[in-house]
Amino acid sequence: MSKICYIILVILAIFNTNVLAQEESVQFYNLGVEALQQDKLDDSIAMFTKSIEVDPTDHLALNNRGVAYKRKGLYDKAISDYSRALELKPDYYYAQVNRGIAKFRKGDLDGARADLEVCARQKKKDAIIYTTLGQIYQQKKEYDKALVNLREAIALNRNNKNAFLAMGEIFESQKDYEKALDAYLKLAAIEGKKGDQASVEKKINALRKVYSQELYLQALENYREGKLKIALNLWNSAAKLDPENIQIIRDRGLTQYKMGLYQKALEDFNLALERESHKGELFRIRADTLYKLKQPEKALSDYAKALDLNPNDAIGYNNRGLVYHESGDLDRALDDYSKAINLDAANPAFFENRALILVSKGQHKKAMEDYQKALDLIPDEKSKSGIRQKLSTLNDLDSTPGR
Repeated sequence: MSKICYIILVILAIFNTNVLAQEESVQFYNLGVEALQQDKLDDSIAMFTKSIEVDPTDHLALNNRGVAYKRKGLYDKAISDYSRALELKPDYYYAQVNRGIAKFRKGDLDGARADLEVCARQKKKDAIIYTTLGQIYQQKKEYDKALVNLREAIALNRNNKNAFLAMGEIFESQKDYEKALDAYLKLAAIEGKKGDQASVEKKINALRKVYSQELYLQALENYREGKLKIALNLWNSAAKLDPENIQIIRDRGLTQYKMGLYQKALEDFNLALERESHKGELFRIRADTLYKLKQPEKALSDYAKALDLNPNDAIGYNNRGLVYHESGDLDRALDDYSKAINLDAANPAFFENRALILVSKGQHKKAMEDYQKALDLIPDEKSKSGIRQKLSTLNDLDSTPGR
């Protein structure tokens, strides 16, 4: 055999060996992919390892073995495989993305950001890049950058649960409860595991209560400042978020009462009393409303229940006295005003109301004494002038000849 023929045979032998090795490597690789698709992670790692042993330059096998390691939570091994794949093929996009995600899950935020920003600069429209970048910036408390990336992630995938969750958490941390709730509701609308859905619902319910309380406090501030329409709108929003909160229902009713919306106020007080029929204050404020609605008998019934539940309610006695007074039952009115004064002798309105009854009964001296006490208790001069006028009138009556 000539030397040339011998060389050709050697080359053919080497070629055939390489072909066989390549075929063997592909077989192992395919088995690894099949096992990975079935989530048989240990089997897939074994097959990809054999493929790599046959062909150490196979960047695909290295990347996929890295995926299996990542799913097992073996992030260091995964990162090592992705890095080897990138050494073999520096422009291999999937290994770059996967390494960035593995670094993020390991807690290497800066390393993860570096990898993923390389991918983002390549204008790759892959939601997981922007979702993970958003989560990275969220953890670094760079919320503006986080939101930019999360919005891009959602634009690429409208069912992006991780992006909606991160966005909701960011808005919640910023106390922008309206936007946080919107993000969580969109998250809840995406179908998922029952356990995950239950967790989201729990988060939504908790946020609704927090947001409702925030609106309640804003409403209360506006109510105290006399901005009743704003307060009412805020309480309406708060009640939608937390309809079981009786404090909201009661104070919304009080606002509507003060605005002259007595029927609406009555509806709120009825609702409140369905749930808390043991509170005398609720019966009293409903009685006040019924009185304004020209239903004195129902008002008196509620005042009786209110005072049975709270016998020390001076305002309840005074207000029931007003109903008796208007209906002409002066004795009962006088008795209630006196009980109100015994419970709270610092309220000038109680003395003034009783003085009116005493005047009607012709007991001018006692009426003048009550007006004087009211005068001593009233702080502002404008209100005092009216009491002084009444005292002056009574003085004139008492000094009239023949009396």
